[in-house]
Amino acid sequence: MAPMEDPFKVNERVLCFHGQLLYEAKVIDIKPNEDKKGEKKYLIHYKGWKNTWDDWVSTDRIRKDTEENKELARNIKRTYDNQRIAAISKPGANKRRGDDSLVEDDKMATGRGKRGRNMEIETVSINFLCGVISCAP
Repeated sequence: MAPMEDPFKVNERVLCFHGQLLYEAKVIDIKPNEDKKGEKKYLIHYKGWKNTWDDWVSTDRIRKDTEENKELARNIKRTYDNQRIAAISKPGANKRRGDDSLVEDDKMATGRGKRGRNMEIETVSINFLCGVISCAP
């Protein structure tokens, strides 16, 4: 029996699933899949992403770079975006998660957002200096 030809070639432009979405990508390398005999794994580089995101994937995550598959990627993205918008716009969606961890809006309201502790230190330092130096308005 002749060996099955690889469905994808090195340097071929493809679409590849990462999570729920399809992204433009390129096949960098091919190797045998140790988990499933006779199948291959493909090293994928996602277009516009750092090399640290390169990933070995099986054929079930890769699609040929065709207009039909690009349309599929756009439809999946549109559906994903609509679901995220619907989840965000639900009443009470910005309150708390089930695990009682604060969501981003609550973090910002408590002063523990992006700058977190550093902002508090700066505020205390400025207040302290103003008291020492007499920074009266």
